[in-house]
Parts: sequence; structure tokens; C-alpha cells
Amino acid sequence: MMSESAKTKLHSLLFEEGRELVNIKFMPGKSRGLTAARLSDAAADAIRSAIDGGLVNQPPRTGMRKCKLEAFH
Repeated sequence: MMSESAKTKLHSLLFEEGRELVNIKFMPGKSRGLTAARLSDAAADAIRSAIDGGLVNQPPRTGMRKCKLEAFH
């Protein structure tokens, strides 16, 4: 079970300063020894690092040219 401090730390990083959570996923992998607290701490560290580095809105791109759906009829 995740401790209250781990929950509070992660929650404050996700929503402090008027931030709005749009989409975030946590992939725990296959580690059987991973606890909710360790996952929460790792997520909080990664989010803090991103915030400290200056957030940039750059979603992944495929590199494909844009085209209209009608082109595929």
C-alpha cells in the first residue's frame, strides 16, 4: 500500500500551481518487487525533473505528412 506522503508528493506535482492533468501513464514493467510507493517516488522524481527542466508541449510525431481522410477512399 502506498503511504500518504508518497500520494501527497505525487498529487501535488501533478496538480500544483494550477496545472491540469491531461494524460499521463505509468508503466510499472515486470518487476515483482516494485511497490506502489517506489513507483510513486519514481514518477514524482521524473515529473519534478521535467518541470525543473522547463515543460515543452511536444507530443510524439510520426514524421508522416499530414493528409485528409478523404485521400484514403
